[in-house]
Parts: sequence; structure tokens; C-alpha cells
Amino acid sequence: MSSPEEYKAKPAAKTPGMAAVWMPLPGSLAGGDHALLDWLSRGDIERRALPSEPLDGLLYLLGRRADVTGRAAIRFYGQTGDRPNVWMAAADPVYLEPRLDHLFLHALPAREFEAGTLRKLFDHLHDKLADDGSADFARVGRMGYLRADEPLETATLSAAAVDQRVPNDWMPSGLAAARFRQLLSEIEMALHDHPVNAARVEAGRFPVNSLWLWGGGMLPTAISERLPPLFSNDPLPLGLWRLNESPAAAWPGSVERCLDASADGFAALIPFAAEHVDELEPALEALHDALRRRELAEVRLFFANGAVVKLRRAHRWRWWRNARKYPLTGNGGIDAPDR
Repeated sequence: MSSPEEYKAKPAAKTPGMAAVWMPLPGSLAGGDHALLDWLSRGDIERRALPSEPLDGLLYLLGRRADVTGRAAIRFYGQTGDRPNVWMAAADPVYLEPRLDHLFLHALPAREFEAGTLRKLFDHLHDKLADDGSADFARVGRMGYLRADEPLETATLSAAAVDQRVPNDWMPSGLAAARFRQLLSEIEMALHDHPVNAARVEAGRFPVNSLWLWGGGMLPTAISERLPPLFSNDPLPLGLWRLNESPAAAWPGSVERCLDASADGFAALIPFAAEHVDELEPALEALHDALRRRELAEVRLFFANGAVVKLRRAHRWRWWRNARKYPLTGNGGIDAPDR
């Protein structure tokens, strides 16, 4: 299995570029640095519809189209460096909670699973459901995939994006839904009472009672436009950047290192693990300082709650704006001010 290249320092930028960064929730700054919140509130602010993928947030900041097909194959390419030549869908372990008149989706984070635990589940599914060879379940690291001879309609968003929601709106509908729902039913029956789930329940965790099948398709062809250098641990954007022969590396741990490794701007996806003040504030401080020192011409941020903020040096003069008048914090979105 291949891994993203580590970042390499490059010469200082000749022309200030743009930083496009997807970030965890700004609500984690509540009670933190009010100067940073005031700085954010002075930018151009808008609200994007949720749920969405971090990849789509980055592409929006970069002004690129987000209608990327074959996302499972792209993610596989980002994980392994191998170009799949078959149809595949991502198969994320989930708990579908039955409620009175609907299901409620709980995404199960990859960090909850040892590779051996997932291997047992996917080997079991392979033995139960892949008898005729027309479909196959496979695990790569802590991520799962369905490979099939015949394409089928799948969900449009990942389990992580639909987490804590009623999933119906993102599942196939109409005639296309029949095969999808049949396969889900077979998966749920195969996973019922599996020893891995018994152990999870005993440990106080949700069982894996289904797989969320999404992003089905073939690996697409590259787009003609090259993309700015990317820093991310997410294999989906890494795969898209690789596909387009654009530079990509693992998240190096700080915005300063991204700046050191980029000649004229970059794109980055800060990991969800950074969703606390100790790591989020330094990232924002580094972007603020780079903008102030003219190392960057613009900073564009897409927060996990749908808040989008675009900042330039001239915005520092918008002194009448502050975090109390134009709040960015919280899960419920933002109030976008008139410009």
C-alpha cells in the first residue's frame, strides 16, 4: 500500500498565492482567541448547504466543479496508488438505528477498528455473499469496498457526511433502489449476531449492522486543469489530486509547513482530530500572519458547519465587524452579513 509523500520545503514564494483550507468546526474556538474570531468575522462570509464532503468544500474554495464521479475508485487510488479497472463502491461500516418510523445513521469511525477486526467482517461477507463471483467485498486498511461486475446505484455521500441524520435523502430511489436495498438487506442479515458485533456491544459500542455503499463508479479520467499543492490525510482528495497529476502530500502537522513547501499557495484539509483549540488556533494564527506578511494574497476557509470565509489583507479595515455581531461559532451555521 502506498502512502502520500511527505512534504518537502521549497523556496519562498515569488508571488503571494491563495490558501484554501477545510477546517473542523469553528465552534471549537468558543472561549478562545477573540482576536481570531474578530478577524474571521471581517471576511466575506457565506453559508453552504450541508451535508457535504470535505473534498467538495475544497473544490468550492478553488472554484472547481464538485461533480466528481467514481469517488470510491478515486479513494482506493488515493489509498493504494493502484488504478482500479473495475466498478467499485465504498463500503463504510455503520450502525443503522431503527426508530419508530425511520432509520438513523451512525457512522463508525475508522479509529474504532483494528485492521484484523474489519478483516473478519469483510471475510465473512465475502464468504456469505460472493459465491457467484459477480460481487466481492474487500478491505484496504480501515476502509471497505464492494467490487461488482454489474454497476448499481449507490448513496451519493459518505457515511461520515450523513452521520447523525436520516439517510433516505442520499440513498437511491425509484426503480434503481431495488437492487441497492436488496443488497443492504443481505448485508444486514449476514452481519447479524457476528462475534465482532457481540464484542462491540459488550464494550459499549454500536454494532456494525450494515455497510453504507456510496460513491460507486469506475475511476474517471483526469481533468485538464492542474490543482494547487494539497496537504491531506484523506485518501479521497489525495486520489483526485494524484489522478490529475497535481502535487499532494500528507498533512504535515502545521500550516507553517504547508507554506514552507508551497511556492504560490496551497490547499489543505485539516484532520478531524484537530477539532480543539490547541490545534485549530495555531492554524488560524499562521494563516492570519501569512496574510499580514503578504506571504498569501488570500485565505479561503470552509468550516465543517458550512461556514465559508474568504479573507484578504484589506478586510482588516472592517473594524465595525466582530464575532459578537457576525458569529461563526456553533453547529447551526452562521449569520452572513451584508457586504
